[in-house]
Amino acid sequence: MDSKVSTIKPSSLMDSRVSNIKQSKHATAVVAGTNEKVKLPKELHIHDDIAFSILSKLSIKSLKRFECVCKSWSILIDNPNFMISYRKVFLTKEHPDCDHTSLLLHGKFTPSYQDGRFELFSISGDRFENKVKLEWPTVKYDPSKSLNSVFEHMFGYVPNFNILGSGSVNGILCLLSVSLVKIVVLWNPSINESKALPLPPSFVNDNHFCHIHRGFGYDRRTNDYKVICHGEIFDTKDVWEIYSLRTNSWRILNLSMRHKFMNREQLYMEGGLSHWMCEYETHDGIYMMLSFDWSNEVFIQTPVPSDIDGNFVPFVRRHLVLLKGSIALILNFTETATFHISVLGELGVKESWTKMFMVGLGPIPFLMYPVGAVRNGDMVFTKKDDRLILFNLTTQTVEDLGIKSKGFCKILLHRENLTPFEGKSI
Repeated sequence: MDSKVSTIKPSSLMDSRVSNIKQSKHATAVVAGTNEKVKLPKELHIHDDIAFSILSKLSIKSLKRFECVCKSWSILIDNPNFMISYRKVFLTKEHPDCDHTSLLLHGKFTPSYQDGRFELFSISGDRFENKVKLEWPTVKYDPSKSLNSVFEHMFGYVPNFNILGSGSVNGILCLLSVSLVKIVVLWNPSINESKALPLPPSFVNDNHFCHIHRGFGYDRRTNDYKVICHGEIFDTKDVWEIYSLRTNSWRILNLSMRHKFMNREQLYMEGGLSHWMCEYETHDGIYMMLSFDWSNEVFIQTPVPSDIDGNFVPFVRRHLVLLKGSIALILNFTETATFHISVLGELGVKESWTKMFMVGLGPIPFLMYPVGAVRNGDMVFTKKDDRLILFNLTTQTVEDLGIKSKGFCKILLHRENLTPFEGKSI
């Protein structure tokens, strides 16, 4: 029997063992790959310590599914000893999305009277002591379209970019010109290849059109990079447009997605989904995580908790980060400078959010803003004096990184890619 059971995949075997722990006395099981039925013992029982050890190694999605098995499992999330073990496994578990990645630091780090431009660094080392500045790509433009940048008028290229999202997409960054609002550039810093996108039809055909949101992702089904733009005409008509790198063209998307506000910072997952925080179309403070499937070109909505205790709390900022390959929601309670971090188990299911960490309690410096998560699961925050600190989620300790920002910065995960766009030069 053992040789037959071993044909089950390890993950499936673990789930099947857990699901059979609390079966009825007269239950039967079918051996994998056969029609043979085996009668289970009358008293099938496993000690809680062993069960909890198995459960602590499951994904959040599986853990949530097994909460209904018995009462003691339904309250595991409230068991502090179990959650200590679960957090430790969660933070030490390797995830393929974090393999072979480097870290980029993007933001403003010099006083505005000296420069005030966005800068990009490749960083490494335990305390990010190794910093290598990356030069922005040279993107030519029509000086008549510049807003008021003397530098751009003099040199004829764009020197200053913001970066869309929390990381690269297959090694490619989507750059947004700071002063030239209409310019979007795809850039592969590994081979210094860039491409300025053509203007969407809405910008060309309507002077009253305002872009309020952009997204960038990869369609695995067609091997295509895409950019989505959302805008409004006179605050009444919503327009969604999508760009395809393969065709180098834009087209209209027929979507009826209405929302009051969408966070500009996207979280991209290697599976081909981008996620944003947004306030729903109602005006009663209902928040959603809006996800876009780049292959099927559809949106998926996931309700998010308004706060941890279920009661309305004012002055809460919401951020999405990639934490050990999972979507994490950070609730930033600005009045108390505390952060509640919940991890999503299943897309589209509000109940699958699980509170994992609380940051800012105890003798911790006053934290202002989450900058991002690094590969080992630690978090980087800004302090009140704009200095960056590294917070260890396991030990609850902090370390000053010796870096000071000027109002904005973020850490991005970057995966090197030596392949030109579409496998050829552009």
